[in-house]
Amino acid sequence: MLNSRAASIFRRPVYIFWLSLLAITFFALTFGLNRLYAQKQQQLSRYWYGRAQAALESHQADEAISDLRTALVYSHDRPQYLFSLAQALEAAGRITEARSYLLSLLEDEPGNGPYNLQLARLAAKENDVSHAMRYFNGAIYGAWESDPISKRQQARQELVSYLLEKGMNTQARGELLTFTTDMPKTAQSEFWVANAFSRLGDDSSALQFYKAGLRLDRRNAGAMLGAGESSFRLLRYHEALNYFKAALALRPDATTSGWLQLTSMTMDLNPFQSQMSAVERRHRLILAMDIADQRLRACTQLQNGSSANSPSTSQSLRAQWIQLDDQLQNARSDSDVVQLLAPAANLIVNIEKQNRCSAPAVGDQALLQIYANAEELQP
Repeated sequence: MLNSRAASIFRRPVYIFWLSLLAITFFALTFGLNRLYAQKQQQLSRYWYGRAQAALESHQADEAISDLRTALVYSHDRPQYLFSLAQALEAAGRITEARSYLLSLLEDEPGNGPYNLQLARLAAKENDVSHAMRYFNGAIYGAWESDPISKRQQARQELVSYLLEKGMNTQARGELLTFTTDMPKTAQSEFWVANAFSRLGDDSSALQFYKAGLRLDRRNAGAMLGAGESSFRLLRYHEALNYFKAALALRPDATTSGWLQLTSMTMDLNPFQSQMSAVERRHRLILAMDIADQRLRACTQLQNGSSANSPSTSQSLRAQWIQLDDQLQNARSDSDVVQLLAPAANLIVNIEKQNRCSAPAVGDQALLQIYANAEELQP
């Protein structure tokens, strides 16, 4: 009996040992299987996410949406994938669904820069100015995982472009000036700011930034052209001519050639230069009168009863032209010619502006440029 009790006592630890070993083995096997399952899910989610990104890059939004939904099944609503799904939905034109996902993400991370920027773009597409402004500012002051300074600057650039498109020039100027305070000192940034100032009609500031950018990159034909246009509008024709010549040498095209021709003709027809002989001033004014005469004749012939330019208007302009031409033919001294510049400017501008029956030729464009700015060019 003692032997039986001793055997029983001996077997109990053995049972416990084997049961413990079996439990450990079971838990290890379960843990391993779960880990393999999780790894497989991660592999599948990454696979479908990669497919979705490739589809988005190929502008196949519907396919990307399907792949992302599959990826989300395996990733358990990973925010990165939800954000990509919102982008794909936007690309597919499903704006309401895209906004719903983005708002849900933003609720969890109110200061997230990418979420705010995407919502700003959606609001801009729907012409919702107040929400676009709100979310753009959220992106500008929000959190970014990588290169936050650059990303915030890019968000502000988008805001400036949006405000310019909406014609909100005062707000655009304010944001643009803020951008310039800590903008990267690269040629690309300088040119972007120059173009923005040009769109605001501030050619003086635009030219300043074009020059700064060109000091860093002298081979940018587009910037050379932009600098030439700003110089032209500032009546700095010699400077404009040099920029257009440089732009044409870098990239010959019809637009630059047209600007070069217009600038050259504007300089050749300009009678307002102070250091000019009476003969040359009179010659240039006669040329201007001849170009205006051709324009007036062409427009009169094309009227054909159109109400755009009534016969009485054309007759009045013709009478003024004849009277001024007679005075010009009899002018001999430089003072006589100078006295005719103001009435000539008024008549030429009226002819060129009121008789827009066809596209103005380069000579007509030059006359408008010269004589519409006559007060600033007076000798």
